[in-house]
Amino acid sequence: MKQLEKHTPAYAFAALIALLVSSPLAARDVSYSKDIKPIIQRSCQGCHQPATKMGGLVLTDYDEITKGGQKGPIFVAGSPETSRLVGMLSGKVEPLMPMGGKALPGEEIELFRLWVEQGAKDDTPASEKGPQIPEKPPVYTQAPLISGLSYSPDGSLLAVGAYKEIVLLKADGSETVARLLGKSERINSLAFTPDGTKLIAVGGAPARYGEIQVWDVASRKLLRSIDATTDTLFGGAVSPDGKYVCIGGADKGVRVIEIDTGKELFKAGHHEDWVLDAAFGIDSKRVVTVGRDRAAKLADAKTGAFLENVNLLREQLFAIERHPRRDYVLIGGQDRVPYLYMMDRPRALKIADDSTLVRKFEEQKANILALAFSPDGNRIAVGGLSDEVPIYNTETGERVATCKGVPQGIFVIQFHPDGDKVALGGFDGHVRVYNPTTGALLKDFAAVPIAQQVASN
Repeated sequence: MKQLEKHTPAYAFAALIALLVSSPLAARDVSYSKDIKPIIQRSCQGCHQPATKMGGLVLTDYDEITKGGQKGPIFVAGSPETSRLVGMLSGKVEPLMPMGGKALPGEEIELFRLWVEQGAKDDTPASEKGPQIPEKPPVYTQAPLISGLSYSPDGSLLAVGAYKEIVLLKADGSETVARLLGKSERINSLAFTPDGTKLIAVGGAPARYGEIQVWDVASRKLLRSIDATTDTLFGGAVSPDGKYVCIGGADKGVRVIEIDTGKELFKAGHHEDWVLDAAFGIDSKRVVTVGRDRAAKLADAKTGAFLENVNLLREQLFAIERHPRRDYVLIGGQDRVPYLYMMDRPRALKIADDSTLVRKFEEQKANILALAFSPDGNRIAVGGLSDEVPIYNTETGERVATCKGVPQGIFVIQFHPDGDKVALGGFDGHVRVYNPTTGALLKDFAAVPIAQQVASN
């Protein structure tokens, strides 16, 4: 066969054909959803998911990948040579990834290189993407249950959690001010920062994701959405200095997040079961968390270092609230009794020591799911699976009023900042507002608009 001379059109064409045959990847666009994502799910997500977040990097969806980790972005679209992602996979940049595992085959590394070179685009079909923020507010035929509810510090607004949204109402429930749409299917807690400028929502979807939302109250804009775990979140206590939020989860973890940056200060694992609620100390330096392991655990709010159990272990705990003027915490749960504890132990800890107990209130009719202090700390309200919400004098333990006619399933209680009203939310999706002095019902309303159902023939 006659040999082709170099620098001729025939030679160039033959060389191109040889290249395409030997490198089939170069002949097509690399797909994120079909080529890249399956490799990440198989080889990378064990370490780089919201629950572990090694190196501050989450690889469970495209948006998180683009955020990068502690050292910044992991790729520069169009420039595989300067992208740490490609360098770490190929071994040109340390550490070699996957860390501690077998290096990816050469053809898979080449897929990543080409994907970055081609612009690192996301071609994930809408049907395969994770939870999305709805474009329009949901339409309800019945009110969704309420587990998050909060008055603004100035007493002008009432925020109520619903399905994939937070409804902002005038405090008396007379008018809807705004509907803040988010991706969490259920909002488990709501809290305003002490200055009233931000609203913090905690929730998610069971066995799928846990989310923290940070909203600017004045502009009604979502400042930050933080995916923290692969399961729903609870707690949502905002520190008195307004800088941090403490959350618990079904993964047994306690996390403290910086509100302004979304940075996770720590994740602590000193609980042995789900962590369901949290409360900061007055100086924001300590935090107490409770959960299904029966313990009220005191920890350093900056490092997560465990300090001690505040309480004597009894039954599972579902709720905690701190006294507004003292480092006392009120806890309650499965044994139906509210307990008031000091955060500071008066003497050295001994086995079966309950020396931090200040007061034991009367046993309730059913499990306790929600607790609240009045703004002055002089009264407490206790709710749960009972058909009533008693109000007690904090100092004496005496029952001073009873809110009756409530559904058996109160998940959240909030006193108005003026102290003259107390709002309840629960299973039936209605907000009920009572006079805490007399127990009289003042208002009963659904927080969301209810569409009229049309009967079919």
